[in-house]
Amino acid sequence: MIVDKDIGAVADWWFEDRRNIVSPTSRSELHQLLKMCQSVAEVLEFYQLLKPYKVIFSGWLSSDSDNNSLVRVEEPDVTVTILNVPKTKSILTCCNETLDQLEKNRYFLYPIDVEILGTGIILDADGQECELPNVTWLLGKTLDAHIVDVCTQSDAWLPYNLKAEPQFAVWERNAPRLEAALQEIQKQLGFFPVTDSHSDYAVIQGFKLTNHTDIDGEVFQVYN
Repeated sequence: MIVDKDIGAVADWWFEDRRNIVSPTSRSELHQLLKMCQSVAEVLEFYQLLKPYKVIFSGWLSSDSDNNSLVRVEEPDVTVTILNVPKTKSILTCCNETLDQLEKNRYFLYPIDVEILGTGIILDADGQECELPNVTWLLGKTLDAHIVDVCTQSDAWLPYNLKAEPQFAVWERNAPRLEAALQEIQKQLGFFPVTDSHSDYAVIQGFKLTNHTDIDGEVFQVYN
């Protein structure tokens, strides 16, 4: 099952690089954020969890040097189509081409959100591959640190689906794939993610997910 991303992620892992204090004010900082996004996306692509097809820049900030502040600027979202294969290798190139074009038409603005969307592979109970949207996706942000939030809209990592129906074969085939990918992302980035203890759909225990249960330990339905 894939949950619409507009109503919340099944789970997410917030990788925030606190080793350096940064600010969303320059093209060079945006380049660093996009490099971080690409690095994470490459790991997910290796595990067949993300084949990106577009990047969406939304919300825009302008740096006011006179007042040493950031100003929200109303500009439309910008979508970058990822065309080349392997697609993750093209994220930085395609984004830079679009940003270059934007700066020909206006002064530099820093996007508040960078979403990297695509499809991923879920293995069914028989081990057959199913390509689905938003199996995993990325949200990049720059606050006082560069952040890449790894999100999933799939319940394939859970022993019961979101309707409380058992799916042990699906869980056994897919949960280790997500866990291995997140471990590799942590290794490559060099720091641990921040996670909530739970979402509306799952209990988050490190890189593992379990179902919500009632006081008697019974799994309950969290999605209609």
